[in-house]
Amino acid sequence: MKKIVLIILTFILFHNSVLAMTQNQLYIIHQALNVEQGKVTKQMHTDFWNDVPSDLKKDISMYLETTGLMAKLMKDGMNYQMELWKSALVSYQNQQVFKSDDYLQAKATINDFINRVSNNIPDPIERQQVINQMKTSMINSNNLLESAAARKNMQSVQGPIVELSEERIKFIISGIEDSFLRIDKLLKIDWAD
Repeated sequence: MKKIVLIILTFILFHNSVLAMTQNQLYIIHQALNVEQGKVTKQMHTDFWNDVPSDLKKDISMYLETTGLMAKLMKDGMNYQMELWKSALVSYQNQQVFKSDDYLQAKATINDFINRVSNNIPDPIERQQVINQMKTSMINSNNLLESAAARKNMQSVQGPIVELSEERIKFIISGIEDSFLRIDKLLKIDWAD
């Protein structure tokens, strides 16, 4: 599931120059997102922000809406994943599909962004690929919630089966929360220990 969001993000990154961050920044983001071995050090933070143009450092929201949009999208994508899995946990526990307000809001944020970006892709084939990947992601999200409510493993659209149990769902939420905290720490211009 997380891989689908990252595939869409990567596709958008390489097909939309507005999202062009430096290779170093992308590498640092990748390290921060790694669920098993993720980290953010003061040096990584310094290196990330050294690649931000001086004029954009004065307006962080402007940076995150332009060159740093990929970082913002990663953060929004992690929030979407976290809220999805939290809803899956409640669905599993209550044995009925549950969609929290936070999940619905995160889903709307991601859908809005993907729709706006896909409209700016000039090549109709590439645009359709982004739309199809987003549709697949949403189908998988619904499948996750339905499978959790039924307390059975989820069959993803692409084929792999996702094992579901209460412990597994809690483990995934914990990993996403840790990644989210690291990205949040990275995207604040001032380092905090």
